[in-house]
Amino acid sequence: MMEFITGVVVGAGAVAAKNYLSGDANKANSQKNELEQLYSENEKLRNRMRDAERRVEELMAEKQKMSSKLREKDDDSDDLSDELDDAKRKIKKLQQQNEELLRKVQEYKTACESYEIEITQLKNK
Repeated sequence: MMEFITGVVVGAGAVAAKNYLSGDANKANSQKNELEQLYSENEKLRNRMRDAERRVEELMAEKQKMSSKLREKDDDSDDLSDELDDAKRKIKKLQQQNEELLRKVQEYKTACESYEIEITQLKNK
C-alpha cells in the first residue's frame, strides 16, 4: 500500500511537473513568438527608416542642385541687369552726343546759310 501511495504521489508529482513544465514551455513559446514578432516589427521599422533616410538624402541633394541653379540664375540676372544699366548709360551718352552733333550741324547750317547770303550780296555788288 505504501508503494501504491508512493506511486500515486510520484505520479501526481510527475503530472504536476509536466503541467508546470508544459506551462513554462507554453509561456516560453509565447515569449519566443512575441520576441520574433518584435524582431520582425523592428526590422520593418529599420527598413522604413533606411528608406526615409535615403529619401531625405535624395531630397537634400535635389535641394542643393536647385539652390545652385538659383544662385546661377541670380548671378545671370545680376549680369543682365548690369549689362542693361551699361546699355542705358551708353544710350544716354550717345543721345547726348547726338544732340550735341545735331546742334553743331544746325550751327554749321546756319553759318552756311549766312555765308551764302553774304556771298550772294558780294556777287551782287
